[in-house]
Amino acid sequence: MNEFLQKVKFADKLTQFMELEAAKMVVNNQINIFNNIMQTDNDRIVWSNMVMPTELIFAFNLIPLQTELVSGWLSTLNLSKKYIHTAHSKKYNINVCSYHKAIIGCLEEGILKPPIIAVFSSHICDGGSMMGTYLKKRFNTKVKLIQVPYSVTVQNRQFLESQLTELKEWMEAYVGYRLTNENLKSTIEFSNKAREYFIKANNIRKSKTVFMGNLSIRNMYGATFLMGSELGVKVAKKYYWQLKNKQKVECKKRILWVHFAPLHNGQIMKFFEEELGCVIVFDITSFIYWDKLDENGSIEILSQKILSHYYLGEAKKRINLYLNIVEQYNVDGIVIFMHNGCKAIPCSAWELKEVSKLTNKPLLELYGDCINPEGISTEQMKLRMEAFKEGLERE
Repeated sequence: MNEFLQKVKFADKLTQFMELEAAKMVVNNQINIFNNIMQTDNDRIVWSNMVMPTELIFAFNLIPLQTELVSGWLSTLNLSKKYIHTAHSKKYNINVCSYHKAIIGCLEEGILKPPIIAVFSSHICDGGSMMGTYLKKRFNTKVKLIQVPYSVTVQNRQFLESQLTELKEWMEAYVGYRLTNENLKSTIEFSNKAREYFIKANNIRKSKTVFMGNLSIRNMYGATFLMGSELGVKVAKKYYWQLKNKQKVECKKRILWVHFAPLHNGQIMKFFEEELGCVIVFDITSFIYWDKLDENGSIEILSQKILSHYYLGEAKKRINLYLNIVEQYNVDGIVIFMHNGCKAIPCSAWELKEVSKLTNKPLLELYGDCINPEGISTEQMKLRMEAFKEGLERE
């Protein structure tokens, strides 16, 4: 057993101490994928990335595995630095995002089985197309890339729908049978049920601070890759009911957090929330951005979900979204984590500056790296957090 699987096996014993029961279910499912399914049924695992509609993958009785999620595990288990160095030693571009370099190094060392099939979206992160090219050339992985238009027009919707239809047919050829409307309808029904519970849970967070928000950033994001499954419904339901019955936690200042956070050093986030009292009452990755999906079993309906994402379209849409969140969650301050190597989200920081001006809420641009511990200075980051807290207290 290699070092990654050994550490994952040890992590399995620690999940019993997790505060959020839903997060525990999410993590245990991921552990099962690494320890069991990947070892015996690797042909059922579909590697993917952000924004890809997992409903279609589950409709084929396949299992989605997000590449960024794998990197999150490598970082949490203190293995990312090693595998990033491996990627560098293999002459992969040093400017590639650490999320992808960590995976490349891991695969190059044979720690994880390379995927047999992968489906990536071009939306938000250009690393999806890069990873697709790498996997296809290096491991002969069957890869499909969905090109997502930036603006929402009738023509663009039709273009995306045609790609999703091609993807369905491509996956039918892979599994060897036709997808029925009933199977897709069933997964969309599961997705809608989970969506409803997640919205209810988010509504609770508007009026009551019930846990330290980093727990959501660190673990609950993985629940989005269960949308369309029965487990996804169970996770969302458990999340809602636990939050509904949880007691309030002390909260001096209420924070909106945008983007992910350092996964290799949980102490930084504990310092921010527990010692400084700046509790993350909402993070943008928890936002349910799509409307209820039509349950008619049509493949085209998934284009609606993809094109609903807030990082598509005009900046005004995102500014209005942030303004609504600041108001609804009674936010005192905003933090955007400027992850090294990411282009789309840090480059939109000016939108949050506009929100800061309109609401008179302090904004902190926090520079660092979610995956690579060498891309961050812990003490410098703590110093900036303390200065931000002092600014909040002067408001």
